[in-house]
Amino acid sequence: HDLTGRPGLTPPGPTPGYRPSAALDRHVRARDRRCRFPGCRRRVPKAGELDHVRTWPDGETSAANLAGFCTSHHRGKHQAPGWHHELTPDGTLTVTTPTGLTAVTEPPPY
Repeated sequence: HDLTGRPGLTPPGPTPGYRPSAALDRHVRARDRRCRFPGCRRRVPKAGELDHVRTWPDGETSAANLAGFCTSHHRGKHQAPGWHHELTPDGTLTVTTPTGLTAVTEPPPY
């Protein structure tokens, strides 16, 4: 599988603990490239801003549970109540607003 989980290279395995391994960090940044919040085109900062979609420790530190966000949307995800994020193993992110609107983003093609 390639960096997105599609046929090609496989993603690195999960990392024990909160912080991703260097290989996992590189993989998620290469897969996402820009903020995954729907409509946002900002780059993911080089340090930090990879988010556990399912909050750690309930969600593991893995490519199937990490998404890149810009600083604003990463903060908003944790500070704005009622938003729901779901990430599939291929990197597809579904965001549901407090009013029930849903938007889906996929990793950019390679």
